Amino acid sequence: MYEIFGRPVKLLHNPTDGTFLDIMECMMGKTGLLRHCTTGPRKFIKQELEEEMKKDYKKIVLVAHSQGTIITGNVIADFNDIIDGTEECSDEKRALIKDNMSKMEVYLVASAAHYVNGKYVSNLECLSNRGDPVAVAGHLYPEVLKRFWFNTRGAGMLYNDCIDQVEKASWGHMMETNYLIPIQKGAFSGSKLVTSYLSKKPQEESASETSELLP
Repeated sequence: MYEIFGRPVKLLHNPTDGTFLDIMECMMGKTGLLRHCTTGPRKFIKQELEEEMKKDYKKIVLVAHSQGTIITGNVIADFNDIIDGTEECSDEKRALIKDNMSKMEVYLVASAAHYVNGKYVSNLECLSNRGDPVAVAGHLYPEVLKRFWFNTRGAGMLYNDCIDQVEKASWGHMMETNYLIPIQKGAFSGSKLVTSYLSKKPQEESASETSELLP
């Protein structure tokens, strides 16, 4: 990530708990069964983002892959709830999140997320290979069926205020092999992740800009 985008990367890694538990965690995250409680990764990324928000950066760039997109989608939804006043918090925290969501750019790679609402973020994009089996369960799930896959919010699968970036002739799910390397070779050329950040050197960045976050 550092070599490709030429900037420091803060890695947030969600370690595996085994195939069965990982799938169960994904399904509970997608359907919202864990909406009113907080898993470790979800709690951690919320804390990290809130800490980044306190630093008064010009922008916050968040890149998520695979299961990380489910977690990220839920975190964005939590922040939206805070801004909308449907989740209780201090006035100071609400103001902090509201001021900084407009500085946030979110890039969901191979998204399996169920609920993604980018109404308050600066830029939200979903980058998927048409032949990615995980993305088919999220970003690329058939549009006519999305409204029938309900979650605990009482809504079907939602991708709101999201820019689609799809490589129709590409396949695979691995972050490096099937996404980062192809990006270096010209894939997803319409994405702001490519047009604004690819091969940009650290010295060209403003000191007020933050590093990317990758859950």
